[in-house]
Formats: sequence, structure tokens, C-alpha cells
Amino acid sequence: MIAALKLTRFSVAIGAIADIWLILVITKYDSSYVGTSVYLLPWWSSLLATAVVALGICGFAGALNDTIDARHDSTFFPNRPIPSGWIPIAQAVVLMVSSLLIALLAASFLGAWPVRIGLLTAAAILFYNVVGKHIPAVGLVAVGLMYASHMLIVNVELTFTLPVWLVMTHAMVCAVAIYHFEDKRPRLSIRGWVGVFLGWLFWSMVLFSGPLATTGSLLPEGMSVTGLLWPLAAVAAFAMTMRWKLARARTSYLAAEKIRRYGALWECLYASAWLMALQLYFPAMLMFCFALVSAIVVMLVKEATGATGRPISWRV
Repeated sequence: MIAALKLTRFSVAIGAIADIWLILVITKYDSSYVGTSVYLLPWWSSLLATAVVALGICGFAGALNDTIDARHDSTFFPNRPIPSGWIPIAQAVVLMVSSLLIALLAASFLGAWPVRIGLLTAAAILFYNVVGKHIPAVGLVAVGLMYASHMLIVNVELTFTLPVWLVMTHAMVCAVAIYHFEDKRPRLSIRGWVGVFLGWLFWSMVLFSGPLATTGSLLPEGMSVTGLLWPLAAVAAFAMTMRWKLARARTSYLAAEKIRRYGALWECLYASAWLMALQLYFPAMLMFCFALVSAIVVMLVKEATGATGRPISWRV
């Protein structure tokens, strides 16, 4: 169980669940999406199906990445699940295939389009691991697109894309920081930085073009501009938290792990902030509670898997 949690990046999966639940809540609270298959589903089944989709997609991504990089990790990251002997490579392949099949099966309960977008997300993950990670300007943009596409599994007709854009941007910024702290090769050149920026700008325009063409506004009807203070506050809190955590990191590798872990958990707070901005206070409080419980679970998993590099003890 611990090996599977390490292989599938459990903390990343928690953020993915919050992302997809955010789009689910927005869809089911907006009667303009009554034509979507998700809108008519019972709450319990749609919440369960979307959580399974997020877990399956993350399990597929984590297992695929570690399987492809098994030889590389044995030299540079020997503490990862496969080179450290926590899980054989054959079992990692089984987990990878099973995770994708389970995710697509859960998506089929949401309708035909969720399965198509789920397959598109899986294709983006495969592209990143085979090609994108070797070309920084392409791979770092692909990371943001993977996060954006998995959010749209619930509702590809979404006309409020600011939450998707924020998660895409957040994922890209975290990916760039992790790339730097893990000192990956090839290093980002000036041309690479320009490529990342242009890629982010292009896909931002794609995400914003739909709402602007449909409603003429990036905000849904009834939401005021002042509501954006909630997600902006969440962004500021993340920046301050990471500054504090990175200052205490003993190595650059541990700094990268902190960015990966806190970056995923903060997606829960982004989801809660967007729900507050939409004046959906009860779902926002539930999402915030989910964030707190998730933080505790991630801390326990981190201690159990030895990710801290220190013996188990009480820490803040």
C-alpha cells in the first residue's frame, strides 16, 4: 500500500480530486449546464466517479513516469519506489494499466465526452513522458495542459474557465521551480524561457476565447469582480508559504519535494476560494475541510514513507 502511494504521488492525486470536484460543483449549481450528463447525476455517484477518475489519472501518470525513468532514477534518485525496491517494475506496469482502465471506466459513468477528454488527458501524459520532458519549453507547458484537460473531464462546455487557467498557471510555475531545484537537464535557456511564456500565453488565450465568445465576459453571471479577491488571497498565501518552507529546506531536492507537495495541496484551497467567490459558501466550507483532512493524510503518508529524511517525530 505504501509503495503504491509513493508511486502514484498521493499528494498530487488529492489536488487533482479538488480540481475536478470544483468543476463538478460549478456545473451542478448552474442550471445553464442542464444539458450535460453530469448535471442530472446524483451527487454521491458523480462525486465518487470524479474522485476515481482523478485518482486513476494520477496513478497512471505516476506509474508511467517511474516506469520509463527506472534506469535513470536508479542513478540519480535511488530512493524512488522502483529503484529502491519498494515495488518491482512489473507491478508498476500492472498498476499503470489498471489505473488508466479504472479512470476510463469511472468516466464512462459521467457520459461520452468525459471518456474522450480522459483519453485526451492520458495522451497528453504519454506525450509528456516520452517527448515533452526532454524539451523543457514543451514539457513545462504540457504539464499545465494536463492539469487543465483533466479538469474539463467533467464539463467540456464550461464557460467559466478562470479556475482552469489558474490551476494551469499554478502547475506550470511549480513545474518550472521543481525543474530548477532538481537541476534537471537540459537547463532552461533564454529560448526555452521564451517558449514556456509563449506556450502559456497561447493556451491562456485558448481558455479565455470560449467564455468571451459565448458570454462576452470571463466571469459568470452574478459574480462581481471583488469576488476575485478570494483566489488572489489564496495565491498570495501560497507564495508566502513557499517562501517560508523553501528557506527551511536543507537540500534542493527537499525544496523540490516541498513545492510538489504543497503545490498539490494548495489546489484544494484554490477550489475553496473559487467557491467562496461564487458565493457557494457551504461547498466552500466542505472543500476547506477536505483540504485540512488531506493535509493530515499527506503528512502521515510522508512520515510513513520516510519522505522527510528524518525519524518520525512531532513537527509543524
